[in-house]
Order: sequence, then structure tokens, then C-alpha cells
Amino acid sequence: MAHHNENFKDDSGFVAIFLGVVVLVSMAALPATIGWVQAFSG
Repeated sequence: MAHHNENFKDDSGFVAIFLGVVVLVSMAALPATIGWVQAFSG
């Protein structure tokens, strides 16, 4: 049987929000990143 811990704090909500913000920012910056790569590679 699992024991119930009253002091346990679930941080999964914060992790999900943080990952969502990271994905949103990276998707917004993707065209600029592709442009920089093309500018410096050729």
C-alpha cells in the first residue's frame, strides 16, 4: 500500500507551464533562427 505524505508538493503544474512557455518562445523564434543559420552558412 502507498503511504500518504501530507508534506508532498506536486510541481508538475509548474513544469508543464514552464515547458509550454519554452515551446511557445522557441516556435516564435524559429523563423529568425532559420534566417540566422542561412545567413551565416552561405
